[in-house]
Amino acid sequence: MNILIINTYHYLRGGDCRHAFALADALEKLDHVVHFFGMQSPLNTPTHDAEYFVSEIDYRKALSKKNPITAIKVFLRSIYSLEARRNLARMLDDIKPDIAHLHSIRHHLTKSILPELAKRNIPIVWTLHDYKELCPNTSFYDGGGICEDCKGGQFFHVIKKRCKKGSLPASIVAYIEAQVDRLVGYSRYVDLYISPSEFLKAKFMEYGYLNNKITTIPNFIELDRISPDYDHDNYLFFLGRLEKEKGIITLLKGFDQATKTMPGLRLKIAGSGSLEQELQELARSLNTHGVEFLGHVEGQDLVKLTKRAKAVVVPSEWYENYPYSCLEAMASGKPIIASRIGGIPELVEDEITGFLFEPFNVKQLAEKIKLVGELSPEQIKEIGQRAREKVETGNSKDKYLEKIIPIYSRLINERRNKKQFLKVIS
Repeated sequence: MNILIINTYHYLRGGDCRHAFALADALEKLDHVVHFFGMQSPLNTPTHDAEYFVSEIDYRKALSKKNPITAIKVFLRSIYSLEARRNLARMLDDIKPDIAHLHSIRHHLTKSILPELAKRNIPIVWTLHDYKELCPNTSFYDGGGICEDCKGGQFFHVIKKRCKKGSLPASIVAYIEAQVDRLVGYSRYVDLYISPSEFLKAKFMEYGYLNNKITTIPNFIELDRISPDYDHDNYLFFLGRLEKEKGIITLLKGFDQATKTMPGLRLKIAGSGSLEQELQELARSLNTHGVEFLGHVEGQDLVKLTKRAKAVVVPSEWYENYPYSCLEAMASGKPIIASRIGGIPELVEDEITGFLFEPFNVKQLAEKIKLVGELSPEQIKEIGQRAREKVETGNSKDKYLEKIIPIYSRLINERRNKKQFLKVIS
């Protein structure tokens, strides 16, 4: 098969990029041809398809210039990219893919590209990495907690609450984009949506959206690249953006409570974000010892930090879909302390592969931290082994390919048969 993978960013920026690259690698190893369409960036992984990529735009930098003409151009491009549509049309005519698999395309590539695929009778599969079709802010998070005020198409709430980065202009753009999506009905171009979690699928069905066009295939992890390490040092590890929705404030408070009677346990925090300074000040004000802010960490340093942790903490306070932070930690043989929210409980089974607590609940989190801190090395190893076994069973590359390749084949054959039928009757 000749497969076109479409994702805005062509470097390891987040879970969507990680999944797209891993899928491409797995497909190529099975002798399928894989092409990419995305956005130009000096950070991009080299690809022969770069000539088709759209020009890079940093919306935050562009809007900071406070030039009204620039602002209008940025606004229009975030809704509909003529450049993306033209570039993709040229690419499709050159490479003639059998199927397109989409990931994250909004704001930079936009849904303007969908008609070009449909016009050429190319089936479209789209893996959903967030809730953008349901929530203009993509995450059901309004800066203070879970918010579903826009249910039923009441998208004006995104402006009223300034959900998009606390910015009125950005929230207005998000509102208009949501309304345009619904009015145009772009979903009619997509043959099948893939949800990594049952939670995300259920949320879409609850909203009456995509009911007959969505299926669940959990994300996979390349287990051959991650060997488990059941030994550990005496620290907990957090990896992620330092933002409110990641539950990092709750984590610091919970860790402070737990370690008043367990002073030897440490907490290592890897990542950066808008709360970095505030969190450091909070740690100082709590007089919490053993908290270490590491900043941005990647590569082998990140692997080592994960493998030597006693447990990995995922205290999210938004509807996480199917976080790679959990998958990678479990593949490394680590117990998870996580909030019971979104798709996380589909990965973390309480007291089996880790420990769950209610989001925002500092007391419960402190209790789980104490519990993990008191476990023996043998008990930690046993939980870590069960975590590794769970991802080996449910999240292997082979299991994912066993599901996605028949989907590709079925959709391609359906389109070909339909095309032949139309030729016969014409």
